[in-house]
Amino acid sequence: MMLKGENSNNVVASVKAKMDQIRKTLPEGIIVEPFLDRSEFVGRAIHTVEKNLIEGALIVIFVLVLFLGNFRAGFIVASVIPLAMLFAISLMNLFGVSGNLMSLGAIDFGLIVDGAVIIVEATMHQLAHGKFKTKLTQSEMDLEVEGSANKMMGSAAFGQIIILIVYLPLLALVGIEEKMFRPMAQTVSFAILGAFILSLTYVPMISAAFLSKNTTHKRNFSDRMMDAIQRVYSPIINGALKYRLTVLLSAIGLLAVSGIIFSRLGGEFIPTLEEW
Repeated sequence: MMLKGENSNNVVASVKAKMDQIRKTLPEGIIVEPFLDRSEFVGRAIHTVEKNLIEGALIVIFVLVLFLGNFRAGFIVASVIPLAMLFAISLMNLFGVSGNLMSLGAIDFGLIVDGAVIIVEATMHQLAHGKFKTKLTQSEMDLEVEGSANKMMGSAAFGQIIILIVYLPLLALVGIEEKMFRPMAQTVSFAILGAFILSLTYVPMISAAFLSKNTTHKRNFSDRMMDAIQRVYSPIINGALKYRLTVLLSAIGLLAVSGIIFSRLGGEFIPTLEEW
């Protein structure tokens, strides 16, 4: 029997080892077949977590490079992901938070890199639109990064604090809900806290060290893509600002319709797990 707090994979492995010994003593023709092997379910859960984390990280890196239009900037921001995860795992180990499908699978890398994106993008904008000589020295680069980072520190910190506050009510859950959702809230909070610290310290430092000091900017695919998006977005936002009442009433109407639909939907607290 597995005791409370034991590792199920280790227990199942011990059972299998003991069963190999028992099979040698069974009468001829008697076979012992396992009815449920929990280690297979655990293996599938671990595979799902690994797949989600790897795919999520790759998608975020691709989107960062695409929209920032700069490989160095994209990878600087993306480097926050493994460092924030390392910080989160360290705190999980310190506070005894289990890593499972709920806790690790809920991590959103887009939220983690939010502060870093703001600071790196502000730095790139400062370098591209400032009146500089062709190439900056390291000391000049340090001053420019410091200035642009100081301007955006408040926005980056405020944004991540808001995201962090969203998860705090989950820490007040009790009973079964606490056992399921508290590790998730703790893990995400640890990762966001790590990203918050990194965006205020590591990101400005690494930006000053590794971003190109060449201030000449050539238009690239990212610039053209953002111009195309801006051409579509500008009329929409201007129209929304012009017809405020229509937009407000439409939003309220959609909210009411959503509430009616939501009230008629069924629901289940725990999804079906494919253990068989």
